[in-house]
Amino acid sequence: MFRYIIFCWLILAGCAGSGTQFSLPVAQRTYHDLLSEYISCTGKGKIVSQGPIQGTLTFTFISQHDSSFLQFKDPLGRKALLMWLTPHNVTARNLIDHKQYTYGQILEFFPFLQIVEPEHITKILWGVQPDYEKEFNNTEMSDEQSMHLNFEKNDLDNESNALVGATFSDDNSFQSVKIRINGRTRTQTHLNLKKVWRLLQI
Repeated sequence: MFRYIIFCWLILAGCAGSGTQFSLPVAQRTYHDLLSEYISCTGKGKIVSQGPIQGTLTFTFISQHDSSFLQFKDPLGRKALLMWLTPHNVTARNLIDHKQYTYGQILEFFPFLQIVEPEHITKILWGVQPDYEKEFNNTEMSDEQSMHLNFEKNDLDNESNALVGATFSDDNSFQSVKIRINGRTRTQTHLNLKKVWRLLQI
């Protein structure tokens, strides 16, 4: 279960190709604009994986400034994994097996995810399409031709043309992973993230 969740999140953020993308509105607010106007962002969503690894997981998230906290539930509704994201680091705790993983340990599971940028995940949570082209240009040409990352927009809550989905697909492994945001609320409320951080230290 842990390997599946990490696979979904990291492969989505780290392996991106030049697939056909849904166009986002020209007037879309930038990540900097949103952080200037709001303090925190909360919401929920799900991850759907198809291919050699299949399944669906639901999650809730809390994001503040450049850090994000995610809580995943398995198909039985049990809290399965807690994940803490900072711009250049990921910490995860498996609640079922009572194990904690550092970013380095996570990459050991999937060494091909060396171009992962955790901040891309946070931007998607906030509703901003990440600029992954820099990381993509550092990949091998063979990888570039087989990997695709598409974004989807739709109306969400009170926001029109919002970023609601991102889908990664790999032609070589026949694997696709889609993240879907089902709810997003940005506020000027300061959240106490120390509480959720302590959950990762238990």
